[in-house]
Amino acid sequence: MENNYKLRLADTISAKEGTAFITINGINRTLFEVSTLKAQMDLTVQSRKTLGSRMTQHKVVGAEGTGSMTMYFMDSDMLKLAVEYLSGGKFGTIDLMVTNEDPQSSIGRQEVVLKNVLLKTIPVTNLDDQSDDPITVDTDFTFDGIDDLKYFHKPEGFTQ
Repeated sequence: MENNYKLRLADTISAKEGTAFITINGINRTLFEVSTLKAQMDLTVQSRKTLGSRMTQHKVVGAEGTGSMTMYFMDSDMLKLAVEYLSGGKFGTIDLMVTNEDPQSSIGRQEVVLKNVLLKTIPVTNLDDQSDDPITVDTDFTFDGIDDLKYFHKPEGFTQ
């Protein structure tokens, strides 16, 4: 049986719909200062020709978690972690739990936890006499693992 499902715009996920929580050294809170957050896995792929094959074959041999985020400059938690590292040599642990869920969509929600997040840029201070805009900080980050809590399901009307 042929699937005649057509994408409904209502089933797409708005980037404004969702939540983010941060866990720093075991303490959870809403990541209220986040403006944008994107994370992805970059696969490490080995390419090799084998005897008897004229095509190059490929195999996934690893992965790296990377991302980027823009935060409003209004919380000192990251700076505290950096100062603790500078004074004692230990950097605390950060996990991010991110939920994408749009109430207009029939696909439900996706929840993931990014494990052992390391921000590459730590906001310290920022002054600008020419700006009326809120202070934001852009940073890239890495993460070492993903816990999958919940996945999207297929939209209403989609048949396999």
